[in-house]
Amino acid sequence: MPINLNALGAETPWSEAVVTQDRIDALCSVLGDYNPLFLDADAAGASGNGGIVAPPTFINCFRDFKTALVLSETEVDLPLLLHGEQVIRYYKPVRPGDRILHKIKVIEAGRKQSKTYGEVSYFTVLIKLKNHDDERLVEATQLFFVRDE
Repeated sequence: MPINLNALGAETPWSEAVVTQDRIDALCSVLGDYNPLFLDADAAGASGNGGIVAPPTFINCFRDFKTALVLSETEVDLPLLLHGEQVIRYYKPVRPGDRILHKIKVIEAGRKQSKTYGEVSYFTVLIKLKNHDDERLVEATQLFFVRDE
């Protein structure tokens, strides 16, 4: 089933989440990544990074939840959804205590021919994250394909 092309331009409102050291610790534990820049205030401070930073993958906690909201706008049948590509641009580190504002917008949608699946629908989302000082933290684009059946 093709996607709802009227979803082009659909966007979520800005949502807020607070970054805590507990959440960073939990992600590091799940990933098995015990980098002291993420976990040890003394080591992170001595590194020149200005203190603890969240792992780069931490932003996925925001992005994936919001992407689910956008998927409902496109009326995607999830078993037919394929991840195409993603590009993530980091501008500033995410730190404990940051209040993160995030939103997602559908910036491209259409149909194209695929070598593997024939004609497929596709859409691209733009993900924006900024901090409580209105400083841009991350911008990412993510391309999805949707098989017809």
